[in-house]
Amino acid sequence: MDNTKKVFREIKADAMLTASPDLRRYLTGFASSFGYVYTDAQESVFFTDPRYAEGARAALKNSFIAVEVAKSEETVLDYIKSKRIRTLAVPLERVTLPVMEVLKKKKFKLADSAPALKKAMCVKSEEEIALIAKASDIAEKAYTELLGWLKEGVSENETAGYLEYLMRRYGAEDRSFETIAAFGKNTSVPHHASDDTKLAKGMPVLLDFGCKAGGYCSDITRTFLFGKSADEEFADVYGKVLEAHLSAAEKIREGMTGAEADALARDRLKSCGLDKFFTHSLGHGIGVNIHEDPRLSPSGTDKLEKNMVFSVEPGVYFEGKFGIRIEDSVVLDGGVRSFMKTDKRLLVL
Repeated sequence: MDNTKKVFREIKADAMLTASPDLRRYLTGFASSFGYVYTDAQESVFFTDPRYAEGARAALKNSFIAVEVAKSEETVLDYIKSKRIRTLAVPLERVTLPVMEVLKKKKFKLADSAPALKKAMCVKSEEEIALIAKASDIAEKAYTELLGWLKEGVSENETAGYLEYLMRRYGAEDRSFETIAAFGKNTSVPHHASDDTKLAKGMPVLLDFGCKAGGYCSDITRTFLFGKSADEEFADVYGKVLEAHLSAAEKIREGMTGAEADALARDRLKSCGLDKFFTHSLGHGIGVNIHEDPRLSPSGTDKLEKNMVFSVEPGVYFEGKFGIRIEDSVVLDGGVRSFMKTDKRLLVL
């Protein structure tokens, strides 16, 4: 996947240099722990060390991107100087102070490539959408199998670990983020760190998980009951959160701001007195990173565009009692299309 030209067209500079691992992956489609992607009007070059050279050449042989071995940053900068580059674009928010000092010593006039990178990464190509769909499918297959494995006495840590194993078994290259498995009152913590809490009958279960396929993430949350609960409030609140999720997904349209999309779910929860328990935003962009633009939040000014991929995840949390979050990864094409196929109605195992 070659996104170098897509980004370069948006910047006002003679050349562009990118070093951050996630941005390199976006630009080249190739994962590595070391490397620099150089782009100008004539070429794109991926500089890496001998550990990755053979793999990079094989992966990028049909692309616009050449592969060269560079043992250090100095080698790369000397190459750029040899091309008589005046203005060099780098993502300034990602550049460390020591690297900035080196760039200044080389007397480059610097421009910021971060806005162009963010803009390009917001809107996905058909290839990127297909990879997110694949990652979503893998995550759901793993989740479906996990449901048959759950039993009394298993811990949150065991559950999170087994779910991550299943995603790998179904073809994931990695998890999207640290899997959250929360049982009972732990579900009231939106980003609970899975621990040794054991599963018991009547407990709510919240699983927030996702995986990567071809470098692209999926993100899904399901909340359900492990056996019937004596607390009838849970089922009532679950129904209201599901209504907020479905209502927002039905009404989100291209041209809305992130704040307007967030309000669709937040206002629905407000109508039944639950908005004060909705303590995070409705969603976030998804791509090579699990959190990207656009931001679907009360302060979100991003305009939603065709082929943006993001989460829709309303949730409510009652401290010390329980929490409920229902999340799908979706793509915007006129309206919202979810990558997820699993039933979101309340499940009682």
